[in-house]
Amino acid sequence: MRQSHRRVQMTDDIARKLKAAAAELFTQQGFTATRVADIVANAGVAQGTFYLHFENKPSLFVALIDEFFAGLIEETLARHPAKRLQTGEQLAAEVEEIWAAIIRYGRKHALLTTLVLREAHALPPEQRDHVNRHFEQGADALAQYLEEVQQLGLVKNLPVRLIAWLLVGMIERAMHYAVFVAPNAPSVSLAGHCTEFELRGLLNCGAAVSGCPS
Repeated sequence: MRQSHRRVQMTDDIARKLKAAAAELFTQQGFTATRVADIVANAGVAQGTFYLHFENKPSLFVALIDEFFAGLIEETLARHPAKRLQTGEQLAAEVEEIWAAIIRYGRKHALLTTLVLREAHALPPEQRDHVNRHFEQGADALAQYLEEVQQLGLVKNLPVRLIAWLLVGMIERAMHYAVFVAPNAPSVSLAGHCTEFELRGLLNCGAAVSGCPS
């Protein structure tokens, strides 16, 4: 049993090494210019070991992207369910915390953020479609959140799918700004600006809701 556990742990360690090495090289050289030989050399493993863990270079890239999106959802919407909100003040505070979490996550995982924002376009069509499905799933999650907030009477009755996709684009641009343009800007300040823009410019809470930004 212990030997089996050690083998699993060793396999996981090698996979992590390969992913870390690939993320670094994809960011430095770009997806197209990076070879499997470069990845294994950077990871310090034999080339044959690569194919025990990943089918090819695009599948490794997709594994990195999967990690990025799974972690982002876990750090944001999964921790801030809309159903517990009761007032506009709570909504504003919750949205600001979600924005702060997005900015912190992007900065903490700057290499993966770079891959998502700058390198995913270089993937072959099948893998690019896989990445696009992550954006679609993110929009679905946002739409569900917005629908629940609407049902609670905290925001205007707007088309949730449209607003969700606008927010997806806003998140992309905000991450780009926070990670690449202004990496030293306080995350709390950036989150506050994003919250103000979202609630006043996009969602615009109903006037009848006490404590909602006007």
